[in-house]
Amino acid sequence: MEEDRLEDIKQNFQIHYYFDDNSHSMNAFVRNAMEKDLLKLISEVGRTLNINMQINSEVKKEGGLIDAFNLTIVLSVGSAVAIYFRTSINQIITYYLTGGFYKNKDTILNNALKEEELKRSKIQTEKAELESRILKEYNALEANHKLNRNISNFYKKAKNYEKIKKIGYQFNNSNELCIERNQFKSFIIDGNKDIEVVEDADIEIISPVLKEGKYKWRGIYNGEKIDFSMGDSGFKNAVIGQEYNFINGTTINCQLEISRTFDDYGEEIKTLYRVKKVYGIKTNDIITTTKFGQKRRKQKEESLEPTLFDFAKDSKEQQ
Repeated sequence: MEEDRLEDIKQNFQIHYYFDDNSHSMNAFVRNAMEKDLLKLISEVGRTLNINMQINSEVKKEGGLIDAFNLTIVLSVGSAVAIYFRTSINQIITYYLTGGFYKNKDTILNNALKEEELKRSKIQTEKAELESRILKEYNALEANHKLNRNISNFYKKAKNYEKIKKIGYQFNNSNELCIERNQFKSFIIDGNKDIEVVEDADIEIISPVLKEGKYKWRGIYNGEKIDFSMGDSGFKNAVIGQEYNFINGTTINCQLEISRTFDDYGEEIKTLYRVKKVYGIKTNDIITTTKFGQKRRKQKEESLEPTLFDFAKDSKEQQ
């Protein structure tokens, strides 16, 4: 509905190629290939943050070579989270391209949650709930491996095109941030595989493996069906020895290794799951802790116990 539309937000993002020969021209195939990676990055940030965004390019400028883009954030009354990202979307993109996103994440978040913005918002949402949703979107950014692949492909092409001596980025009227040629390699990912270890993963078991052999288990993790290998030999032998019973809804708490393989374009082509350690098994609300689980719980308890340094600190504070 027309009354549900809010005013669209327009932002400017500029990329500046500096050349070692003071020219203003660039190989068209290289430039188009790099621009494709850049547009993929911008689109992926918008998609991950659930922001409807339009991208338009301006006329190419000289000065080395300058590409300017107009980013339009399309807002509606229902896009509460997008409203708080609207002033920082190009800032997020720039921080990604200059390696400063994680360092400046808290600053961007605080800007997005300014009290004045909350007062002016037409969205009747509790502040705590909104903060939670915004943090969730940022966590989605951190977990998105495509972004790092897009950046890697972009800088890999820049590194192979020897004419580029540095690349500058500027959003709205900010100061230009430059990445020198000798820094390009720090953005490039070697190999095509990423490994993530989830320390507290809960997997609902669909079908366990009850016999010897390299058979895959099947379960539900984060709402999706997965096949996984069981790397905890002690738990595996206990299952084969019928020490545990599996019924509908049985869940294991474990350390899960997720191995993702990507193609040259950052698209995920294969994902493998492997349970490294099982901490506990839950059946009918009854939780049985494994040896790994007992050891882990003991380590946690010991880490919480006060030390002589803690006692000394408390004593000093009381004086």
